[in-house]
Amino acid sequence: MQDISNGLEPFPIPLIQGEVGSFETYITDSIFPNGTPISSFRPDEDEEQDDTWTCSCVRVDDDEFALCTVRDSDTCDCVSGFGNFYTLPDAGFNQVLNIDALPERLPLVECSPQGSCAERCANRLTQRGVRLPLMVKQSSSGIGHGLFYSPPSGRSILPKGSFISLYAGEYLTSPQAHLRWVSQLVDSKVGEGNYILSLKLPDELWHIDPRYKGNIGRFLNHSCEPNCVIQVVDWGMDSLPRAAIFTKRDIKYGEELSFDYANASGSTELALTLEKESHHEQHGKKRTKCLCNSTQCRGWMPFDESL
Repeated sequence: MQDISNGLEPFPIPLIQGEVGSFETYITDSIFPNGTPISSFRPDEDEEQDDTWTCSCVRVDDDEFALCTVRDSDTCDCVSGFGNFYTLPDAGFNQVLNIDALPERLPLVECSPQGSCAERCANRLTQRGVRLPLMVKQSSSGIGHGLFYSPPSGRSILPKGSFISLYAGEYLTSPQAHLRWVSQLVDSKVGEGNYILSLKLPDELWHIDPRYKGNIGRFLNHSCEPNCVIQVVDWGMDSLPRAAIFTKRDIKYGEELSFDYANASGSTELALTLEKESHHEQHGKKRTKCLCNSTQCRGWMPFDESL
């Protein structure tokens, strides 16, 4: 059985049935179009930097020791300045996000990978990759592949606030995203729709395209009544924002994971949009019927005219 991550994730992710279209390369974190990891991004040296929130934790070698919990605001500048909205790790170092406690319009701020705290710091959940039993297979709605929760016997419920994965892909500027979208419209071989997720933040706008290079986040289908949300996460103060997928309610065994492409964050204050299914007719656009079959179905897929 093929592991779609090719061994790059802590847990293998089986691919059941068929090919995955134009998908070429699995990545665990996003990259720029030239292949440079976004983790290498640094602000302009000419800009004044505020070092107020440099993580002040002391490095420890014990991997089982969890630093930077909500109790550590006196020793971690990240936690004291921005909070830690993850639960305390249990014996298996499992954590969930307290979604209901998140402040509106603000990203999560985790400790930086370049910080001094331990690798198993309690404030670096989204940096550890996929650690859940998941599989990619044909969606029951007939709209291609989907991502499913597939726990072993005895583990049937995935708690609300569980981290699924990043939504990883190529980070594009708005002009790059528009060119990518137009090229897909005129290429008759590309018929899978548009996967570009737009992170519209107060001071910046990025577009994430996982069509060719991405991770399992690209396999979550749209639902007008989704069971997942996307939360913006900063890995330290000098990083580019990332999109992280969390469950918005408890998930049952075998359930397909989804989010709302029109409002991925589930918040009216933070605009995250993805337009995955749209067709063209003589370079014009038309709406695509939604097949989510939920009781809240709006009838049509969301459509972003800006692309």
